[in-house]
Amino acid sequence: MNEPLQDAVRDALDARARDLDGATLSRLRQARAHAVAQAARPAPWRHPGWLGALGLAGAALLAVLLWPTPGRLPAEASDEEVLLEIATLDVDLELVEEPEFFEWLGEQPLDGSA
Repeated sequence: MNEPLQDAVRDALDARARDLDGATLSRLRQARAHAVAQAARPAPWRHPGWLGALGLAGAALLAVLLWPTPGRLPAEASDEEVLLEIATLDVDLELVEEPEFFEWLGEQPLDGSA
C-alpha cells in the first residue's frame, strides 16, 4: 500500500473510532482487557513440562509395542530363523526331533476347540 492511501485509511478509522458511543467503547475495553489477561496466562499445552512428559510417554509406548517377546517369532519367519530360534533356546534338543509336530502344534487354536 502506498503512503497517501495508508494515511487516508488511518484518518478514516481514527474518525470512526472517535464517533463510537460509550457502550461500544466499554465493550471494546473489556474485550481488550480479557484478551490481554488471556495472553498473560500460559496455555497448559505450551508448558515445557508437558512436552517432556508426552515425549517420555510416547517413547515408553513405542518400546512396549516393539519389545520382542521371548519364544515368539514373526509370522514371516523363514525355516532358518525358526531353526536358529530353536537352537538358541535352553531346552532339551530331543524334544525338537520332529519339527512338523511343533509346526502342527503352532497352528492349533489355544482355546482347545480343535
